[in-house]
Amino acid sequence: MSAVEAPGGPDLLESWGTPHAGQAVRALYREPCGPVRACGAVGLRGVALEEFGPVSEPVPYRGRRGIITYWPVATREQTVVCGSLRQWRLAVELDFDPAWVAFSAGPVELRWQAGGRPCRWRPDFLARTADGVREVLALKPAGQESLPAAKLQVLEEVALAAGWRVRQVHEPSGLRGRNLGLLAGYRFPVDNSQEQERALEEAFTEPAGLRAGVAASGLDELTGLDLAYRMLWQRKLLFDIAQPLLPDAVAWTA
Repeated sequence: MSAVEAPGGPDLLESWGTPHAGQAVRALYREPCGPVRACGAVGLRGVALEEFGPVSEPVPYRGRRGIITYWPVATREQTVVCGSLRQWRLAVELDFDPAWVAFSAGPVELRWQAGGRPCRWRPDFLARTADGVREVLALKPAGQESLPAAKLQVLEEVALAAGWRVRQVHEPSGLRGRNLGLLAGYRFPVDNSQEQERALEEAFTEPAGLRAGVAASGLDELTGLDLAYRMLWQRKLLFDIAQPLLPDAVAWTA
């Protein structure tokens, strides 16, 4: 992969040495409709990686675990490329939770040397929170509570230099994962539904089962349930995500 050196950074072929405070780690990223750029960790400060695509798109191959998915984000004109089902599940969570306003999967590749051997890694997501903080999110290995120590050290050093916050996470699983997966199919709003939304908001002023609330709103069941699920995704209606999201699940107005 060829790269254009970002302003102020050393040449990509320069010896990396032992990482310290992110100084010896090289970072590659691709601006929208631009070339791949390379810089030191400090050069990542202020770069809106959460709005960029991946350095290069994941390539399917025999034996790869998971599938590649293209996730159209509900709240912005952006498609996130997920290289595994674990990334896809986390993308659903990030899209659902208003704590994050922008995110991208694998938009930066970190390169360094350890023990004389070259290493490279793409953290799973870069995201920007609603209060403007950039976070690097790394999926914990299955069945473990932390990344390998060496990889975590590199990530924390780069994050310190770049002004990011590090967050290790598990992808949504179990009932929460299934509920979010169901709601994800309703994440885009429908046109001309304002009056119907107001009817549902009034019907769910007090907690009620979804079908009961739809009946009370005067909407027909299919139209009302479809809209209710969309409002659950948009958090105009609330529910207990730890309970099965069945047609009789209890919801209430936000």
